[in-house]
Amino acid sequence: MAHEYQPCRGLQIGFGFLTLAGMRLAPFLLPLFALLFLGAAKKPLLTVRFHAEANQHDGEPFAMPVKFRSPERAGFAERVPTISERDIISIYPVPAADGSFGCAFQLNKHGALALATLSTEKRGKTLVVFVATAGGMHQVIDMIIDKPIKDGVIYVPRGLTQLEILAMEKQFAIMGQGGRKKPKG
Repeated sequence: MAHEYQPCRGLQIGFGFLTLAGMRLAPFLLPLFALLFLGAAKKPLLTVRFHAEANQHDGEPFAMPVKFRSPERAGFAERVPTISERDIISIYPVPAADGSFGCAFQLNKHGALALATLSTEKRGKTLVVFVATAGGMHQVIDMIIDKPIKDGVIYVPRGLTQLEILAMEKQFAIMGQGGRKKPKG
């Protein structure tokens, strides 16, 4: 006797690929796919993070202890950076008088808006710059926010190492070179 197709009454959702065996494997396959996609993300050579000064009463989830250098004192900075390497379009490194390097950072629209907001709302507070490479992380400099910055360029006058500048030159375009990254070599 041949089986004849008869339409079903009511709602049915068909997932032919989700057989009983497939449903048993799904909990194992989903984490595997997630790891593949996370592993495929390109890791930056270095991170550049700009953290605004915070209030100690903001609490540990929102503020981290920092030793400010200018003027020297203990304080707190926001855990979440206001500006990061994702906001940087290009750089312009310069040698500093103390043997370290300074750098101007041209920001994208998101970073420029964040900088304009930060420099207006947090005037008189401190901005702390951290750089991290495979070799570790260090506090580069802390700077007093003295005026609103509306052009989307933030300048760090000193505190960067030559290796950090070399890594930045590989990761970001150099200002004035038509948006192209510096050739490797």
